[in-house]
Amino acid sequence: MINIREDTPNRISGITSLFVLFTFKQEIVNTIKRASKYAYDKKTHTWELPINCLAYLLDNLTYLDDITLELKKEADSGPRYIPKCEYKSKPFQHQLEAVSYGLNKDGGWLLLDQPGLGKSASMIYLAQELKEQRGLEHCLIICGVNTLKSNWRKEIKIHSNLSCRIIGEKVTRGGKVRYGSMKERAAELMNPIDAFFLIINIESIRNDDIVQALKKTKNKIDMIVIDEIHRCGSSSQQGHNLLKLDDFKHKIGLTGTLLVNSPLSAYLPLKWIGVEKATLTDFKGQYCEFGGFGGHQVVGYKNLDILKDVIDVSSLRRVKDLLNIPPKTIIKEVVEMNEGHQKFYDNICNGIAEECNKIEIDVDNALSMITRLRQATVCPSILSTEDIISSKIQRAVELVEDIISQGEKVVIISSFKEPVRILAERLKSHRPLVGTGDYDDKTVSENIDKFQGDDEHKVFICTYAKAGVGITLNAATYMICLDQRFTASDNEQAQDRIHRVNNTRPVFIYYLICQNTFDEVVDQICQTKEDLSDYIVDNKLNTSLRERLKKYISDI
Repeated sequence: MINIREDTPNRISGITSLFVLFTFKQEIVNTIKRASKYAYDKKTHTWELPINCLAYLLDNLTYLDDITLELKKEADSGPRYIPKCEYKSKPFQHQLEAVSYGLNKDGGWLLLDQPGLGKSASMIYLAQELKEQRGLEHCLIICGVNTLKSNWRKEIKIHSNLSCRIIGEKVTRGGKVRYGSMKERAAELMNPIDAFFLIINIESIRNDDIVQALKKTKNKIDMIVIDEIHRCGSSSQQGHNLLKLDDFKHKIGLTGTLLVNSPLSAYLPLKWIGVEKATLTDFKGQYCEFGGFGGHQVVGYKNLDILKDVIDVSSLRRVKDLLNIPPKTIIKEVVEMNEGHQKFYDNICNGIAEECNKIEIDVDNALSMITRLRQATVCPSILSTEDIISSKIQRAVELVEDIISQGEKVVIISSFKEPVRILAERLKSHRPLVGTGDYDDKTVSENIDKFQGDDEHKVFICTYAKAGVGITLNAATYMICLDQRFTASDNEQAQDRIHRVNNTRPVFIYYLICQNTFDEVVDQICQTKEDLSDYIVDNKLNTSLRERLKKYISDI
């Protein structure tokens, strides 16, 4: 007799797994081992297989012995909780739905709303409900990007009357913000804190003292929210330590871009919220096709239907199309380089070609060469002391003048600081505000407030690293991107700094792409990565998208 039972997974990724138990027969063992994935428990002598192997097992085991099949019963949903609080700000309907979802969700979950839909506010409302209905004493916010700490404090002040504290923050007599050492922050966490919201950055989680303080603190923390959780790599020290923070009642990961480069990006978020049971090795084995040199390179993906189901049952996802937000128009403008700029770019290409003939190309020097190509299209002065006019910067200035003449505000963004500096000088008559790593968080936060709050400042110039996520710049209706990031998710995050839930007017995003340069390669890379995310997270898979997805998987 062969017993096949559907139950909660032990070692294999999925919502449920198939557990096969039988009196030993080599033919049955051989059949199971031909499945796409399996795990054997020596203690119980049970074989575990992915749920999508059911048809395979039934088709191939029927001839070997009788089969009994036990399907997992639906769990009782229990009592239904509804939001009851009066909030300081008025929530949108989709935010109330997120609060209701969180009140009725056992364990951890992911909020995957598209960027700009107010995930922060949803969590602030949820924390208030849990405080009022269930006595929640503290909510810990872990910012996946360091610069988001101040933004969370602003959001908390806007949407609630609850107190907050950025762990380690100190203000000097001169009004400058300083942060204590990791040991000082750990000591602060261990001592009683009056504030309801506690805010730290993900880099702090790399420190073992911080992790131990969070596990042993006298402050009762029953809710943890990780903003931009997709940035917490599973193989990093912070990812490793994050998985140690597993004994908290409410665990919510926030991201509008769960899949950055591949399905593997979903592993740590799913593991942390307690949904994923597989090890990283088993997770890779279930979803990755291997080949290439030594058979260890990821050359494609499989079983994506299972991963999609796992994400669906453990997350809440809404897109802007459902909320009638004014449209976002993407304009990819091809820029023809001036003669000097073209000659400079060609020289960079020739230099790289010569370099490739002399050295063996590896990942590090390949990335260095690619960075040079990107810098050459955006701003030659990054690489040369010659006075070479950047065609992109020249075009950006023209666009800004036109946009401002219409009474509109504009954000300019780049991967590099040098073009930000040059544009700030070229546009100084408009008193531009700047946000780069050369400015501390307090100054950048003040610049954002000025840009959002007055009519005097119509230009905000920044880098992706400093202002590409988490903040709100929707006083602008235009954005000019001097270059693209390598992932569609990072580009979408940046776009949605100005395209947000409370927008009343359409927005326009310009991408400046130099003709016949590496810019065009980056654009194609972004498109194929977007295809993969669209399928797994948003269930978008039309015919042309399916073909592009197939090509992407085969080209990995």
